[in-house]
Amino acid sequence: MAISGFSNLAQHMMLSNQTTSTKNDLDRLAFELASGRKADLGASLGGDFRMLNDVESQLTVLNSYDQATIDASVFTTSMQTTLDRMQGISSDLSTALISTTSSGAAETLDTVSDRAKQDFESMVNALNGRIGDKSIFAGAATDGAATISADQMMSHLSTAVAGAVTVNDIITAVDDWFMAPGGGYETVGYIGSTNDLAPFKLNEDESAAVEIKADDMEIRQLLRDTALAAIANDSGLALNSTEKLQLLDTASTDLLTNQNELTHLRADLGYSEERIEAAGARNAATRTSLSMVQNDLVSADATDVAGQLQATQVQLELVYTITARLNDLSLMDYMR
Repeated sequence: MAISGFSNLAQHMMLSNQTTSTKNDLDRLAFELASGRKADLGASLGGDFRMLNDVESQLTVLNSYDQATIDASVFTTSMQTTLDRMQGISSDLSTALISTTSSGAAETLDTVSDRAKQDFESMVNALNGRIGDKSIFAGAATDGAATISADQMMSHLSTAVAGAVTVNDIITAVDDWFMAPGGGYETVGYIGSTNDLAPFKLNEDESAAVEIKADDMEIRQLLRDTALAAIANDSGLALNSTEKLQLLDTASTDLLTNQNELTHLRADLGYSEERIEAAGARNAATRTSLSMVQNDLVSADATDVAGQLQATQVQLELVYTITARLNDLSLMDYMR
């Protein structure tokens, strides 16, 4: 009689292979359940990694755009804060000057002029502010200061007005130093770059240009009007009370009038801030979409994996049980 079947050795080999295979499946499923990622991406993607590579490449590019957007936001916010501070200083000074010139009290003229000098120094210091290693108002020359110091400017102004005979001469000299092309401010006062800061690249389609520098006319007007009030106490001029009053009255009027110019400058900057914020929001939405696609490609379904893991554990226990029973078999047991 012919007897067909597996030999003991063949049975042991088959069960050993089955045990190894089931253990491998168990390890794979345990990894997927713990990590949330598919263990064999090649098999899952059918060997085609092009979509996954494209998604991951876009996410990497977004990282660089995110940093540029953060840099642009911090830079413009700092610039807006500085301009807000300068406008607040100039507005308060204008109010103080108007109050002083309206009262005509000679004893307060020197006091308000000294205040103007302190405010001028505060404005200049603000213009030379930095964010990290970048100068804010120096244009493309972010590694250096935007202007010379306030004391140095006042020294240059003292020289510029030294030959002035009348109050109008002083006003003209100060105006020329700050506002004239090739004047003192352009040649020695402003030491930043005449080129604007390179635009911030926010994403593939959008950039944000921040083109405000300390040599902009709106800022120069603000400095001019404040310096005009400060120079009223210049010892080299030796002005009497009437002349000081006339000088301070001109400075107060100009400071008040030029507030609108600074407001327009800040409004333009505010528009840039809005664009940067909107670009950041769009980048975040794009990142969410790409991350969802990436998740679909590489993530394992926890519910499905858990079910497979439980089934594999049962299968492994069954293989162990069969193996144990086969190992316990003997001829004597069979003959009983």
